[in-house]
Amino acid sequence: MKVLYICEEYPPGKNGGIGTMVQLLAREMARQGHSVFVMGLYPHGYGSAGYEEDGGVRIWRLRYLTDLPIFRRAGPRLQKRMLQILKYSMILQLDTWFSVRKLFRRIRRLVEDEHIELIEMPDWNTFFQNSFLRIRVPFLGAPLMIKFHGSYSYFRREMGQSVRRYVFASERALLHRAEALSAVSRYTAARTAALFGLNTPIEILYNSIKLPDLQYPVLKVSGKVIFTGSLIFKKGIYSLLRAWNDVAREFPDAFLDVYGKGDVESLRRLVDPDVTASVRFHGHVSREVLFSELATAVMAVFPSYAECFAFAPMEAMAAGCAVINSDRTSGPELITDGVNGLLVDPDKTDQISQAIARLLNDPKLRDTLAMAGKSTIESKFDIRQSVSEHICFYNKVILEFAASQTRRYLNIP
Repeated sequence: MKVLYICEEYPPGKNGGIGTMVQLLAREMARQGHSVFVMGLYPHGYGSAGYEEDGGVRIWRLRYLTDLPIFRRAGPRLQKRMLQILKYSMILQLDTWFSVRKLFRRIRRLVEDEHIELIEMPDWNTFFQNSFLRIRVPFLGAPLMIKFHGSYSYFRREMGQSVRRYVFASERALLHRAEALSAVSRYTAARTAALFGLNTPIEILYNSIKLPDLQYPVLKVSGKVIFTGSLIFKKGIYSLLRAWNDVAREFPDAFLDVYGKGDVESLRRLVDPDVTASVRFHGHVSREVLFSELATAVMAVFPSYAECFAFAPMEAMAAGCAVINSDRTSGPELITDGVNGLLVDPDKTDQISQAIARLLNDPKLRDTLAMAGKSTIESKFDIRQSVSEHICFYNKVILEFAASQTRRYLNIP
């Protein structure tokens, strides 16, 4: 099979969950003998090569005309400021108009040259946010499948924020134009369908991971608790740090290791002075280092407010770490409370601190949850199994598209 992924955050770079899933899926598909291509219009300052091959996957990273070298050298705050200037001076608007059309032309050419059978595209696309006008995605020469990883409008609505009309219009047009729809969780499918008024079937294709290659048995470090993810409010790190103040006083030997990028100084202010030493910020680390740290932790905590289907708790479970996860959004689709993890309300810091204390006090429960969690990932969320599920759905979409084209050609309703 020949598949093209439209993706604007293929690693390495400032990639998020979409980039991670596309890379895992693309690599495994290539390993199984499929022809896999990736192309996208990358955000300003993303870096990485314009073209490269990764485990048999061919990747093209197209750039905006205004994506000058200064963006790659600038820090996050300066990048944000420069983008604001470009956007509100209408320079970025014009650049997006030309750059998106270049992207679509390049995709059509690639589809034709390589005889690509299916295109998968996420619902999140930064170029929608860079244009004050609605962007329409044309027919690109092959059936288009949209996967719901959580669009811009989706996350705005989830966090109780206003939805920007021009972005919503582009995202809605894309979803209604697609030949097929899928989502990384049932929650995301239902919420997206309600938000955009969708009545067509949505296939559930959960995010999955490549199982870590760890040497067992792994020695657990007493009192070691981990959080990993972006250090932003949405991920629940603010709630966790407030809850940790109580935990650290009750368990003086416990410590919280925080992995991820964000405004560390503002987060430090949430930790009470008498327990400051128990919280350690490590910044971003490689996936290999992260798995090693998770394997030695007694638990990992993820009290997130808005997710589609998060990688962080899956990675912790795969590493044999007991997990406390959010009971919001798709959390219950991964965790059955008290069976393979614990669920907490991110708004209730006392509930978070009590769950942490419960696991610190009960090694037997920790081990039971950790083993059950690891088994859950191995049986349901292994990328090898996920590829089989994707291929099955891809074939269905291709066949249905071919049948619809035949009916159209023969003028059959």
